[in-house]
Amino acid sequence: MERFFLQVATAFSALVLLGLGLCGMILGVQFLHGVGTITVDNYFRLLSGIMTGMGLVLLCSIPHVERYRERFGILTFMIVLGGLAELYSVTLHGIPSVGALFGIFMTLIYAPLLWLLQRHVAKHAALHPH
Repeated sequence: MERFFLQVATAFSALVLLGLGLCGMILGVQFLHGVGTITVDNYFRLLSGIMTGMGLVLLCSIPHVERYRERFGILTFMIVLGGLAELYSVTLHGIPSVGALFGIFMTLIYAPLLWLLQRHVAKHAALHPH
């Protein structure tokens, strides 16, 4: 049951990353109703492409989610690092939109919990192979 819950939670994360990443790749800064220079738009699309790639990696991990300890660790590190950058922005500019707060929740709370659950499921799978 824990493995299934991890698969569902991983799918949710993957879909969020894919959805946001693809929208950012296609729409650029306009996705966030933003304006900016060509350089800002280019950089936003680059980061959106990276986000899309992370979502694809998570999506590919779902069938054998218990096997990818290192993959989850690396992705979680990257996501939390991004969340810390978002939190720094809050200290500089104040509380952002509800969507941005959702992003901070996903990066600083959901992702580490997903990482911990993956560790737990992987450990259980190693102790009780089928």
